[in-house]
Amino acid sequence: MTTADPAFMIDAPTLEDVPALARIHVRGWEIAYAHLISGDEWFGPEAIERRIQHWTHWLTPGTRAADEGVFRVGRDAEGDVIGLAASWPPRDAAPMRPRELYVLYLDEDWLGTGVARELTEAILEGGPASVWVAEENPRARRFYEKLGFAPDGATQVEEQLGSIRDIRMVR
Repeated sequence: MTTADPAFMIDAPTLEDVPALARIHVRGWEIAYAHLISGDEWFGPEAIERRIQHWTHWLTPGTRAADEGVFRVGRDAEGDVIGLAASWPPRDAAPMRPRELYVLYLDEDWLGTGVARELTEAILEGGPASVWVAEENPRARRFYEKLGFAPDGATQVEEQLGSIRDIRMVR
């Protein structure tokens, strides 16, 4: 466990954290994408159940996701989960970097506090990485730019997400 600030710490998640991880993940999607997609399948109980299944699988030792992934959580002074991050080897056919930051979400009360920066650096250890970010998510793009990421010209359309257009950023 590393202490980033007396108000929060960065830690490895456990299976006991899964319900909180799912809740923060879904709420993070709502904050980031509600202007692009809508519906209970993305932001309601169904979405939380789906994220519970994802996080349970991702954190279960012996699964490929757990073996290849790097996972960190931010915790407040009481130890409650306030943010999450995950990284795996890139999904791209021709990867630009050895790691992909795949998930990064915070409890909205912790936006702008430094938790996201600490989670990102804990996952990537200051090294090169890629991240796919919605083109219409200027807040996230500015955040990644502050961490040294820049668009490399690659784009993709997330058909299953209502045709959200993503750009790849690398550092």
